[in-house]
Amino acid sequence: MYWTEKHWIKLAIIVFIALPVISFILGSAILLSYTYWPTDYSKMKMPHIDPMTQNIVLIAHGRGDTPASWAAPLKVILEQKISSPRDTAQVIALDWSAYSSSIFRCSVDGMRIGHALGETIAESAELQSVHLIGHSCGAYVVLGLCESLKAKRNDIEVQSTYLAPVSIYGALFWNYGINHFGDCANFSEAYIDSEDGVAGSNQLIPNTHTFNVTDARKATRSSKSPHIWPTYYYLQLVRSGVYPSLRTTSDLWATYPQGQMEKIDALPHKK
Repeated sequence: MYWTEKHWIKLAIIVFIALPVISFILGSAILLSYTYWPTDYSKMKMPHIDPMTQNIVLIAHGRGDTPASWAAPLKVILEQKISSPRDTAQVIALDWSAYSSSIFRCSVDGMRIGHALGETIAESAELQSVHLIGHSCGAYVVLGLCESLKAKRNDIEVQSTYLAPVSIYGALFWNYGINHFGDCANFSEAYIDSEDGVAGSNQLIPNTHTFNVTDARKATRSSKSPHIWPTYYYLQLVRSGVYPSLRTTSDLWATYPQGQMEKIDALPHKK
């Protein structure tokens, strides 16, 4: 067969245009299937919820992390701060590390795990309030839990605390977190570092009162990365005893207005 110029043009179109487009579509389909495909969460041990507890604090670590780095130390501090003879409280440092490692799946798995936890916690008849604290991809555990808990028990007061939250949900929805973090809670605050390079972790979260703790990191000359710094700052804040809490103040929005950014230039001082 004699190849004409027309044949060569068709071949060029296939090689340089059609094949890359087909490869892109196929690759995207594979990535999306991987990201949103249903998963068996049997590797994760769900926390025991005391049926008599009236107040729960749940802490969710971020992508590729474990409770040991900051969630477990925060749990110890919170247990000391919230102990009261008038009620029963339970602090949980959730270990979801078996499903938090993938940059593509951690938000999806976090949301699903949060939904399952919310349904379980909603069955606690004595429960009055829940404080949810999540870092990075753990923000989706917080969001999912808040959504499912409020759907079943809107009478329960929920406070959500987001530490350097990741905005992208799965592989498609880049602004999902920005648009949804804090929207189902009775009060919500976020702690961010404006020099954090992770999407959504460095800007105002509209449904929260956002604390920008960048200057506090610089003032202390901390070597911690901007994405990790908010967890360390929050540890110090809770240790100081001046952190926002629905357990002590009923109308936190009056003190910390929704949709506003507040700059913090130093570590908190103890009361």
